[in-house]
Amino acid sequence: PVRVEALSRLKTAAEQKEIVAAAAEGVVDILIGTHRLLQKDIHLPNLGLLVVDEEQRFGVGHKERIKSMKGT
Repeated sequence: PVRVEALSRLKTAAEQKEIVAAAAEGVVDILIGTHRLLQKDIHLPNLGLLVVDEEQRFGVGHKERIKSMKGT
């Protein structure tokens, strides 16, 4: 089985906290979201693929955060 979660402003704070914790533990297989995924509280230990919507606009800081997510 695959666990899919989504982070957005439509989730309650409690739901977001639970999803962020599960993602940090590596329990979430697919995490869907926009700029919320680039915040400092998001840790993805097993990130294998990052898909970016071409219509999203990212600043320099966002791009640096994406680069740092790829690991070594």
